[in-house]
Amino acid sequence: MGFPPIFFDHIISVKHGGATTADNLCYACIFCNLQKGTDLGSINWQTGELVRFFNPRRDFWGKHFRLDEAVIQHQTDIGEVTARILDFNGDERLLERQALMASGQYPSASALKQINK
Repeated sequence: MGFPPIFFDHIISVKHGGATTADNLCYACIFCNLQKGTDLGSINWQTGELVRFFNPRRDFWGKHFRLDEAVIQHQTDIGEVTARILDFNGDERLLERQALMASGQYPSASALKQINK
């Protein structure tokens, strides 16, 4: 078992005027890429507000999320809509993370640096 394939994803999709430039591209696993599609955000069902997704170029991961064993917990509205729509904690993703944790592959040292900045 290893990590799923990684793709380049437009943070703001071309459909919404996003450019294919380094500052608008990020790495995304196939699961996140397919779940996000061309969406820019979602509704926070607690408040009814439209909330943008986490932007890996502008936002600090540790402000919006925290890792609790294999579960990615949201800390903010941005974290909530991102985790929900991208299905961060779906059954298959949790099982995959647990297996990677058991083999010492998750989270990686470089990911821990980003998480704990």
